[in-house]
Formats: sequence, C-alpha cells, structure tokens
Amino acid sequence: MAVFLTMAREIYCKDVKFSAYSHTHRESHDGIAMMDVDKVSCCIACNEPLFLAETARHKGPAEDYKKGHRMIKRLAEKASLNAYIIWYHEKNQRVHKVSVQKISPGYSKIQTCSWKQWVSFLATFQVRHFPQCERKGLFMKKINSLTFDEKADYAEILLS
Repeated sequence: MAVFLTMAREIYCKDVKFSAYSHTHRESHDGIAMMDVDKVSCCIACNEPLFLAETARHKGPAEDYKKGHRMIKRLAEKASLNAYIIWYHEKNQRVHKVSVQKISPGYSKIQTCSWKQWVSFLATFQVRHFPQCERKGLFMKKINSLTFDEKADYAEILLS
C-alpha cells in the first residue's frame, strides 16, 4: 500500500532551505501555524532586541514592494520596537544596497541606500541603546576593535 504525503501548507519560496522542523511542521495539518522572524537586530554586547524586520530578495524590475508583515508588525507593537521590511539587492551573492520601509510604529516611504549607508543606520540603534546597555565594557571592547572608518558611526560614544 502506497502512502502519499501532502503538504498542509505550500512552500512558496523555492530557493529557501527549510529546516527539518519547518518541513515536518508544514506536513502536519492546517490546525497549527508558524512563521519565522527574519531579523532581530540586537545589542552587540547584551543582546537586547533593538528592532525586528522581514527580509526579501529584491526581484529587480519586477519588484512590487509587497511583503506580508502583519505578524512582525504586531510583535514590534507588543514589544515597543521598530519594525522594517528590508528588500536586499544582490550581486555576486553579496548585498550591495537595500530598499527599506518602516512598518512600525507607522509606515514610512520606501527608501533605498547603499550597504555602507545601511550599516551606518544599523549603528544608530547601537548608539541609542548604549546608555541602557548592561554590558558597557564588552560593548566598548567591540567598538574599539573596529577600524578607524568603522568607528565613525560611534563617535558620540567614543568622544564622550
């Protein structure tokens, strides 16, 4: 007797490698559900969450800038964190720019920036968090290990 397994939930993104847990969960019935969180930006020292995000590969000229995000928006609201959708532009398996929309609190227009500009934006969350960081020693050790150019985003901390 042949046994046929059907997926309770369709895998919509064919180029993503799903874990065994995800596959098994998807093979189960439709009475359960799960979603993953693509990005939790956190403090470099104490791991305090700084913001949440969903990521998506930019589809080139066909990009419609639509991405399901209700769950990540609700999580951010409950945690009083910002949330973003990040469409990343790839070249040679590296990201060279991102298009970003804030989705909580409130919605922003989509903005596109280089990877270097994005990293500087990410650093602003670290800088804002620093006064509350419970592991300032480790934070400073990590900042001090950066190159001269990388330290520019942390001047406010380093010069205080």
